[in-house]
Amino acid sequence: MKRKHDDPAGLALLDAELLAPALLHELRQPLMGADAAATLLERAAGPGLAQQEAWRILRSQLARMGEVVNGYDELFRAGDAEPVRFAVAPVVARAVDLLALRVRPLGARFAFAPAAGLPDGFGAPGALVHAATNLIANALDAVDGVGPGRVEVRVIAAAGEGIEVRVSDAGTGIPAELRERIFEPRFTTKAPGHGTGLGLHISRRLMSRFGGAVTLVDAADPARLPWAVTEFCVSIPAAPAEGTP
Repeated sequence: MKRKHDDPAGLALLDAELLAPALLHELRQPLMGADAAATLLERAAGPGLAQQEAWRILRSQLARMGEVVNGYDELFRAGDAEPVRFAVAPVVARAVDLLALRVRPLGARFAFAPAAGLPDGFGAPGALVHAATNLIANALDAVDGVGPGRVEVRVIAAAGEGIEVRVSDAGTGIPAELRERIFEPRFTTKAPGHGTGLGLHISRRLMSRFGGAVTLVDAADPARLPWAVTEFCVSIPAAPAEGTP
């Protein structure tokens, strides 16, 4: 069997694998500089600047670029990671903490409910942080401005082996005709300028590297919350028993 770098197509793929991390690094540097400059301008100009529509657009586009760069960087780094045993709930808690400023306004309408006595997971904790952060952020977007929006993040035992992270929301929902497309790259149900269409795609690829999965939960799933309009599930394999080679 030919190795992938023995043919032109393989060489092109190898070049892409080598160049992509360097390109992401080169993109991150000016992006960080632009974000820092924007923060300094906000401090100098006062709160009025942040209320201007043009400034909000600038900030949202910087955030969007950061999401793309960080997502692909996580994807490339996960490819080099070795799977490890880890406690799932504390990793998901990190994702919740990263979104604390967005979670706080929901008050009691946001719940993080990890079950007790769960087995350890096996995989890349960084990949789970990325996937959980993306799903929780999407849920927060879905309930934004939708009545008494509600979001719940659960960490539960899977019906078979393994652990599941369930992210449920009572938001706008996903139209039935679009459910089959939501994991396609560059496909988004969000308004123009408010989504890259890469978050779910990258999250699923990251989790699949180590035998995990990201799925949209069917209404018939017995573990689905009855009030949920939309529910996603991140599946994590259970770690092998201690002493298992």
